Amino acid sequence: MHPEVNTAISRSIMAHSLPLALLVVLLLPSTWINASQDEIPVVEITLGSYHIMPEQVELIAEQPMILRLVNTDTIIPHNFTIESADDALNVNIDVLAGETVDVKLTPSVAGRHTFYCGNKMLFMKSHRKKGMEGILIVLPPKR
Repeated sequence: MHPEVNTAISRSIMAHSLPLALLVVLLLPSTWINASQDEIPVVEITLGSYHIMPEQVELIAEQPMILRLVNTDTIIPHNFTIESADDALNVNIDVLAGETVDVKLTPSVAGRHTFYCGNKMLFMKSHRKKGMEGILIVLPPKR
């Protein structure tokens, strides 16, 4: 093919490709933004060495949330328990040593709940009595 024809074809391809490339670049970020808005928020709670961190967690009623429970101990299993008087927010899950467990919650009512590790070794204080306890605050829904 003649060099001038090659150049003309290349220019034609570039002229048509550039608007398409700009369109793709402009549309992709908005797709990513919308996807991230739909994701469920995650709160990480660390269980280990007779502590729970953070000791206070806030959620909003009627909004789903994932509690990511991370046991940082290499030998000791832990447990994550929330008990509510109205049964609206009961959780009781074991988290083995080194394990991470996700728990999806959608609290329905505002209020305060205690969370703790319910494990206890024979003839020893419970993990809860050794400090593995915290407060879950459920705020009223946003209107």
